[in-house]
Amino acid sequence: MIDNNKKAVIHIAKAQVGMSDEEYRDLLSSVGVESSVDLTNRTFGKVMARFEELGFRTTSKTRSVRKVNNLPETKTQVMKKIEAIILDMGLSWAYVDSIAQKRFNVETAQWLETDDLFKVLQMMVIHQKRIKRRANA
Repeated sequence: MIDNNKKAVIHIAKAQVGMSDEEYRDLLSSVGVESSVDLTNRTFGKVMARFEELGFRTTSKTRSVRKVNNLPETKTQVMKKIEAIILDMGLSWAYVDSIAQKRFNVETAQWLETDDLFKVLQMMVIHQKRIKRRANA
């Protein structure tokens, strides 16, 4: 699910390109959802790419929300980033699997969908930064 800021950007883009409600619903259905509430980061990126094809230009208000383009595209890319972090920190995949078990109730992180796996990656990055900050203090 996307946050309210991203939903706002979508509606700004819809107004900017002059899209009708029917065209908007068609656009959402083209990515497999019926409402902006059902969008994931990946489908949000696809919707925004379509708006940009139609002439939408980001503004200072929407630019900060569009960080979704920095998301890794595939599950494999996310797994590689997680692997780099655990190697850097001297951890094991068991640590990542324990996060997946506690947060998402699955046995192993490999069973997670890309969006949930990305959340694990974000948790790992935050943990890595905290550890490095403590070491430098």
